[in-house]
Amino acid sequence: MSKYTEAITEAVKALESAEKSHQIASERLSTVRGHAGQQGYSVTVNGVTVAVSTCDSRTYQGTLIRGREMIHLGALKALGAELQTAADRVRDCRAHLAAIVTA
Repeated sequence: MSKYTEAITEAVKALESAEKSHQIASERLSTVRGHAGQQGYSVTVNGVTVAVSTCDSRTYQGTLIRGREMIHLGALKALGAELQTAADRVRDCRAHLAAIVTA
């Protein structure tokens, strides 16, 4: 293969990896926003697990456990930052690929 073809192939692989990371980050954020549906979710720090959201038996909706709102907000903020980083990587990979193709 020529150097041009190899550069495009590498750029496409990097873009595919970035898009996969973006999709995973988006799904993780969506899970926490939706309180993991009827399952609820927990956060683990250094091996200690804290339940943050649980399923309300009356409404079958995920609801925050009283006093754990800040943990939930922290999780949303952390996962939002993860999603933004993934989106930035996708943007950079697309720009790099476009620069190779138009050169």
